[in-house]
Amino acid sequence: MEVALVAAAALAAPHGGWAWRVRLYPRSARGLIVAVIDFTWSLPNTVAGVLFLAYALGRGNAVDREFSRHRGVLGLRDGVIKGFATTVGPVQAGVALGVDDHEAVHVLQARLLGPLYLPLVVANWVVATVLPYWLLYHDRRRAPIDSVAAYFQRGVYPHCWHEEWAYRVQGTPPA
Repeated sequence: MEVALVAAAALAAPHGGWAWRVRLYPRSARGLIVAVIDFTWSLPNTVAGVLFLAYALGRGNAVDREFSRHRGVLGLRDGVIKGFATTVGPVQAGVALGVDDHEAVHVLQARLLGPLYLPLVVANWVVATVLPYWLLYHDRRRAPIDSVAAYFQRGVYPHCWHEEWAYRVQGTPPA
């Protein structure tokens, strides 16, 4: 357990470096609380975010310092998956008006659920893929499932619990 914590802290260190450079966390009680959550309860999400950050930077993406300042989320200018903003822990790839509030819900989910968040997301993706319960209430006229890509983009993706939660808070999913 101690070895795992040391390894996780070492992996999260680059996030801490970026956090300091872009003044990611506000210098306030709220900022301190969010930083403590990211480096304790939500550490697995922060580590996953750092790995995601390294991958994105390795592909030529860049940190948007203005977006990231005092937000508690490290924003990358471009998305990693074409047509989608993606958030892993406190790292958001693809900053744009209209998606930032939605992605902020995912950051909140990760902070609230801590080490349970990513396993719950993966488990739901698997269940929604293999047992498409969402077909019982899916709007087939607005978002037809007419290909394998549509099955995932219009079916599985918007109907996973974390996406449904984010869309309830920040608007409807794309058709």
